[in-house]
Amino acid sequence: MMTKCPECGSSDIVPDLIVYADAAASGQNPPYVKLMEPEPKKLPFIWSPKEVKAGFRAAICGACGHTQFYTRQHAEILEAHKKGYTSQTYGLNIIPNL
Repeated sequence: MMTKCPECGSSDIVPDLIVYADAAASGQNPPYVKLMEPEPKKLPFIWSPKEVKAGFRAAICGACGHTQFYTRQHAEILEAHKKGYTSQTYGLNIIPNL
């Protein structure tokens, strides 16, 4: 978490803010990332992929406005990534080059 601004050097940091996207998300759900378990080569009769989610927090410099996003679930995201979990592709083709 940011304790000193990398842009201006100020220590006037407003930490640990939840990041919301009211217009983009349904209800009051903060945005998040999600990694999903890859499909096994031999698919069992009943299978549901495991998933790991991480919400975003922000730290904002009160002097210059520089903002950093971070997550508290970084270890869980890294472990899932090492196991081959990936993000789903976005299905509506409205976000180019993803």
